[in-house]
Amino acid sequence: MTNDSNDRRNEHRDFDPALIANFLGDRTISRSERISTGKSNTNIKLELSGGATVVARLYSEKSPSSPEREKLIASMIGDLVPIPKMLTNGNNWAVFEFVEGRQLDAQPEHSGAAGHAIALLTQIKFETGGWITETGDIAQFDFGDDYYASQLEQAEVRKWLGPERILLLSKILANENTRLTEINQQSSLTHDDFNPTNVLIHKGEVSAILDWEYCHVGTPYMDIGNLLRNTSSQHHESIGQGLIDGGFDLPDDWKQRAALVDFSSHLEFLTSARSDDFKHTRIDLIDSFIVMFKS
Repeated sequence: MTNDSNDRRNEHRDFDPALIANFLGDRTISRSERISTGKSNTNIKLELSGGATVVARLYSEKSPSSPEREKLIASMIGDLVPIPKMLTNGNNWAVFEFVEGRQLDAQPEHSGAAGHAIALLTQIKFETGGWITETGDIAQFDFGDDYYASQLEQAEVRKWLGPERILLLSKILANENTRLTEINQQSSLTHDDFNPTNVLIHKGEVSAILDWEYCHVGTPYMDIGNLLRNTSSQHHESIGQGLIDGGFDLPDDWKQRAALVDFSSHLEFLTSARSDDFKHTRIDLIDSFIVMFKS
């Protein structure tokens, strides 16, 4: 498991208390602390006079989401899984309640609880996959006929992978076409960044799932793969049990299915603005993927 918490997608934004003046009213900010996790938006923990604690989120200009969209997603989730309540918002900022808990990566023995939460999200079903717009419409993704093939043709990806890996990966994907087709026919609410830094645990249970900006309708194996990738293998069976306990119909090949879907993230990272050091860690994961499927 790699720790890339300092490898951000977007620059931090400066926080101006005047932005939330109406929310503060007569209260003052007694202490502020930027939350180190999260790689896209800027999150700041604020302790207010009177004892309240909240989190101010400043959305990056490059953020794919918005406060209005996140409110819509929260209405879809309801009480199914715990998420921080949005208290107020503006065009590119929001204030959320502060939720007690420590991140799952600091206490991975509770990984089964995260698997259980993923299973619960699969109860929110849709007829087709795609991006959830602010109006609640589902806009289908335009990935073309074969997303993996198109990614493997990109110059940046080819530079990082090299011809030998590309040949092996192409063969693997061709062999797995039927399983991939079956996986992608599932359409439920997908967090899409379900790693342990976005899962808070309090008293052994999930107290909040954070950062829903990439949420969309897709296969639950996207979230399962992300969680497995960022969790030591010694906790993978407890994740599987958590999925079962949450009502998920877990097939024998669930880890392979998760790896197939999560592979798309590795390719996407290779075309991103992330650091070369980070991309080297993706190559290591791709090599592990090849070992899993190479016959």
